[in-house]
Amino acid sequence: MAAGSKMFIQENFLLQSSLAEKLYHGYAESQPIIDFHSHLSPFEIATNKKFENITQVWLSGDHYKWRAMRTFGINEKYITGTASDSEKFQAWAKTVPHTLRNPLFHWTHLELKNSFGVNDLLNTENADKVFAHCNELLNSNEYTSRKFLEKYNVVYQATTDDPTDNLEYHQKAKNDPAFNIELVPTFRPDKAFAIHDSSGFIKYVGQLSEASGVEINDIHSLIDAFQKRIDFFHENNCRISDHGLQQIPLKKIFDATLEKEFKEFIRSKGAKSFSDPDAYVFYLLNALSKAYHRKGWVQQFHLGAIRNNNSRLLTTLGADVGVDSIGDYSHASRLSTFLNELDKEDKLTKTIIYN
Repeated sequence: MAAGSKMFIQENFLLQSSLAEKLYHGYAESQPIIDFHSHLSPFEIATNKKFENITQVWLSGDHYKWRAMRTFGINEKYITGTASDSEKFQAWAKTVPHTLRNPLFHWTHLELKNSFGVNDLLNTENADKVFAHCNELLNSNEYTSRKFLEKYNVVYQATTDDPTDNLEYHQKAKNDPAFNIELVPTFRPDKAFAIHDSSGFIKYVGQLSEASGVEINDIHSLIDAFQKRIDFFHENNCRISDHGLQQIPLKKIFDATLEKEFKEFIRSKGAKSFSDPDAYVFYLLNALSKAYHRKGWVQQFHLGAIRNNNSRLLTTLGADVGVDSIGDYSHASRLSTFLNELDKEDKLTKTIIYN
């Protein structure tokens, strides 16, 4: 689409000095992308998905956009509901001008310009025109999931994966001679920490048992099962783990009494809630972190989010649908204690911390 006299996204966008321009254009711009954290779909990449329209690319799974739309008062029908793809795009176009000073405003226009050649600021007046233009390009074979990665010179693409995943699409991509990007899994065992949700936890333990081939009946067999899955992920080129936690748990001793209680908790299928979730989470996280160290992995910790605030949307849509929020927790002391426990035994692997 034709550029106006002044464009929001220009050659030196966000570059605020001559040195910044030199460093970016002279060095960084031509470098390949190594993406070590994403929520991209390995299925869509492995099958080289061709999207019907930009709503499918942009809005079908982007919970950041969903959260902004809800904040702006957009009815859920136009976010995850029954509205058509064109109506959902119109709803996003209505929201975009009000995201000014939020990264979503920048991301939206960077994506439009760099992927689709659209230099205009998106709004309700030009939404139909932008929708049609992008969809015309998406109809070609140059705008598939893989082509997007190739266009941006991605050479290493990590996804986020549950330990029970069979990783079939990572294997499919690896065995495809036409695909030269390294598609790798990330080990994210969040569901194993949710012991406060007894029924969900017991269901997950069953899935982990089936995936690992280990009968899980106590804390030790649980660790064994995770070690089997870590080995499997390592064989499939995984070198990264990730954990979404409100806080690092308090340091507590998982003693013989708690071991016995945990065994009964598993046997009774969570008939009664477990008395000390922090002790359990600390023990498991410590054991997993030592396993990552043995493998030479990098561990990531996403700390501080309050997950799934809206239980109604959690029930109807599932997790990670844009109803998380920032927590007001204190992290430094707990994090220091946890990392020090690993370092005392020289078993602290490379670590990335997000808030």
